[in-house]
Amino acid sequence: MKTDNPFDCALDAQKGIPENVREQVVWVTDTLDLCWASAKSVFEKQATPELALAIFDRVVARIGRKR
Repeated sequence: MKTDNPFDCALDAQKGIPENVREQVVWVTDTLDLCWASAKSVFEKQATPELALAIFDRVVARIGRKR
């Protein structure tokens, strides 16, 4: 993800977001970014956002099983 991006701009603009919500949306966004990188690493030019979302779902499921 670029350092100057719409998500970070929105977080900066909306200072009243409760901290627990802020933490969760940052976690989801960062994890999605990692999943997109994972999809591109594995599937190269065939990577799609749908594959990244499928990887994200697997990450979330694995975290859920570990709890």
